[in-house]
Amino acid sequence: MKPSVSRVVAAVSVVVALGASAACSSGDGGGDADKGAKPPASAGPSKLEKAALAAGDVKGYKVEKPDESGAGSESGSGSGSGSESSAAAPPVGKPSPAECAPLAAMLDVRTVGKAQGAAEKAQGAESAEGKATGHVSRILTPTDDKDFTTTRVGLSSLAASDAERTMTDLRAATRSKKCSAFRAGEQRYIGVRSLPAPHKGDEAVSYKIAHRKGEYVMRESVTVVRTGATLAVFDASNLYDPEGVQRDRDAEKDGTGGIGTPTADQDPKVAPDIVDVQLGKV
Repeated sequence: MKPSVSRVVAAVSVVVALGASAACSSGDGGGDADKGAKPPASAGPSKLEKAALAAGDVKGYKVEKPDESGAGSESGSGSGSGSESSAAAPPVGKPSPAECAPLAAMLDVRTVGKAQGAAEKAQGAESAEGKATGHVSRILTPTDDKDFTTTRVGLSSLAASDAERTMTDLRAATRSKKCSAFRAGEQRYIGVRSLPAPHKGDEAVSYKIAHRKGEYVMRESVTVVRTGATLAVFDASNLYDPEGVQRDRDAEKDGTGGIGTPTADQDPKVAPDIVDVQLGKV
């Protein structure tokens, strides 16, 4: 698979939709913020836009603003530049099992700020929806043409209680054995596993997730950091392309060199530099 195609498809990440939960448990990252302090007010759209990553902020990465007007459509052309217009259609329908609803909500850009009580709603119970007061996102691609990891960075501002509950619900879903594989609509998600979270912000959750995309496997490593009422989501993704890996091996044998297609054991990783720079602007 050509590098340009890999980049475009790899940019089609799990898009983040946010919304609600409370409390932090041991083993996950968290800052030393005073838990008794009055929660900060939600940041408005203009403040988030000012805090979003810009060109030159992170060395070695190109920063782009995605075209979210096309989110949820599927072009399949492979000729985009990593914008939302080339994204696969987000999951439609109730997640199964229902307790995996927080993970499904994170995959649909149209549900930003509406994940509060997602599991209860999936089970048919009434629940209020958290309202995001603002959301911005950026796509970062490495300038090194041998690095096929693309990182989606999203900032969402919610009511303080919604932001806290989002983290609790998400943490529970990533740790649930029932959510190691689940369905949302016609899409099946696999390999969900909690990962060590960085000690950033007030609390953090990290996990991995994957799904089939044609003959490929889209792999994601996601880190969500809460700072007050603002959620920063870092979603690093790449594709496992078995045929591309084999072509690289054949090229190496021929002495011509391959393009460096990610192999089966090369999961994407959220770059610490991206996390540090973004949180420094929040």
